[in-house]
Amino acid sequence: MPLPKNKYWMIALVMALLLSLLAYLLLRVTPATHSEPEAVPVAPKSEAQTPPPKPSRPSLQRILFAGDSMMQGIAPIVMRQLKASHPEWLLRNESQQSTGLSIKRQLDWVQKIKAEIVEHKLTTVAVFLGPNDPWDIYEKKQVIRFPSPEWEARYSERVAEICEFAKEKKVHLIWIGLPTMKEARAHRGATVQNPIFRNNMEKYGFDFISTEALIGRLDQPYIRFMTDPEGKKINLRADDGIHFSPQGLQRIAAALLKSIDPPLDN
Repeated sequence: MPLPKNKYWMIALVMALLLSLLAYLLLRVTPATHSEPEAVPVAPKSEAQTPPPKPSRPSLQRILFAGDSMMQGIAPIVMRQLKASHPEWLLRNESQQSTGLSIKRQLDWVQKIKAEIVEHKLTTVAVFLGPNDPWDIYEKKQVIRFPSPEWEARYSERVAEICEFAKEKKVHLIWIGLPTMKEARAHRGATVQNPIFRNNMEKYGFDFISTEALIGRLDQPYIRFMTDPEGKKINLRADDGIHFSPQGLQRIAAALLKSIDPPLDN
């Protein structure tokens, strides 16, 4: 006996519900056929990594040693040591005796240093001069007497001109100060010149090397000998009371070398 049509409809609905329930249950118990992508390890940020050590010395230097007979004694010592450790560096010793910043007749150091910086693309200039300078400055038929405030101002202008050009060309400038002098005029000059050298180096951010602790203070009487840590007397000066003995030269050269080529652990 055939079933009523509404019975077929009810059976179909029940079957559909059962199939849906079965499919749902199968999805709950069957593991997914696809896998989640593996997590990619994230590299630590560069800030967290140990930065590479910064080089303590430039790869290449082009250095000028400028000055009078004071630098003529120092430059060969420093150059010899630099050539041994940095044979690729350009080292120029242009120091000349009987020169300075006051008298330009023999050599105009301001223009000479500028020309050297441009021609040789210098990275460093070291200057050591002074005993020839405590004299009147003759300029455009004008006499600027030493000592006087006008002399100090004009002398400082010449030092500043070198500083300004070096700063413009990104050149490292090192200026060595003067120690006590036996001769009265040279000693008086050093007391005027050292503040000019030091103030300009501080103003322009350059290096000033004081030699007073190494050789002799300007505010104390002239001395030729110093006592080393072992209690031995060391002769630091030449007979003229201006220049230096080999031991004195070594002391100043060591200070200049440290400024040019600092130790690796600094």
